[in-house]
Amino acid sequence: MEKASQVFESCLKQGVKNSKHSCDETLNHFLFPRGKTGSGYHRTLKCVFKNGGVYKPKKGKEINLNMKLTSFLTDSIDEEFRKTFPNERKCGPFNGVISNFSLDTKSLKQTYKDVKLQLIFLKTEEEKIKTKLNKRIRDQKKIIYTSLTQTIEETMQECYKMAAGYSGPGMLEKMRETLVKHVHESKDTMFEKAKDVMLNHLLSLRVEILNTMMDTLKNSIELSLRTDGHSIPDVSTELTMVKKFYNELKNAA
Repeated sequence: MEKASQVFESCLKQGVKNSKHSCDETLNHFLFPRGKTGSGYHRTLKCVFKNGGVYKPKKGKEINLNMKLTSFLTDSIDEEFRKTFPNERKCGPFNGVISNFSLDTKSLKQTYKDVKLQLIFLKTEEEKIKTKLNKRIRDQKKIIYTSLTQTIEETMQECYKMAAGYSGPGMLEKMRETLVKHVHESKDTMFEKAKDVMLNHLLSLRVEILNTMMDTLKNSIELSLRTDGHSIPDVSTELTMVKKFYNELKNAA
């Protein structure tokens, strides 16, 4: 998981560099689109700014300035994101490291036949926690990906409000100047912030995965192999407890 995060950091650094270099051109295409006259386009711009950078006309494509500004960041990670969080369930997230993890209870059963049920219980707990973690990752991956655009959107809100407030003669030029000035002044920090927010989301997910797996399996091992000071588990009391939990888990599966 750490290797995947390092790759994301490298990709995002390049994405920040490309964003800073190309944002002026991106704005120019947005503010002076081909085939749009100044007299008519000011209404579209007004709608974009009033709606936080997004305008959905009744006809035609949605205009999303936030996504345009974020495009070089998202382009930089798209390939790696698909590899790390695939939609197919065969490999699993983070190149299958969670799916491939195992306490190796199968081989242990061959050696420690007297604790076979305890090991079956541990295997069941292992599969249960993997399912839980994979679901958690599926829930979080959209939040991680969209955090880039969301951070840019939050940074641009003050500018949008100011631009949307203009009216009367010269309104179009004032809106354009306000947007260009804000992006020019913010580009050295705005894209860096978006990168940092996404990396922090990834870090939080990694920590949550590790802590959840460690705590859950540690508790399961202690429960199933508690020895009360003996080197070999006493299967009189403990085995009854393990059978109970095992049957409950099996019925719930």
